[in-house]
Amino acid sequence: MTTIRCPVCSEFLDGDGESELTRALLEHMTNVHDMQESALTGTEGREHRPELWEGMKRGTVPYDREPGEDIEESVLCPYCVSRIYGHDGEDLSINLRVHLKEAHDIWPPSTVRELLE
Repeated sequence: MTTIRCPVCSEFLDGDGESELTRALLEHMTNVHDMQESALTGTEGREHRPELWEGMKRGTVPYDREPGEDIEESVLCPYCVSRIYGHDGEDLSINLRVHLKEAHDIWPPSTVRELLE
């Protein structure tokens, strides 16, 4: 189970793996922050694509990372579906805020508060 903070209000969000974390983030952003249309619509099950099932049976599933590389937690950006990585929930939360600023020019209030402190 990984816990991240909402990039807007810093509320804690929990999930076990990328799909659950992404779903929790999307639901929170939609219900609490009135986020409208999302690029994530229809991405449920993204981690288990049917075209990889044969490889899964043989144990030869391709990975985004090289063998031996440190495996990180991930969550999908609720705006562009980019995969954001972090070694733990705190790293993941920070990297998500950085992504929102750099890719979407969104300065969440929580980031502005931290800069002023």
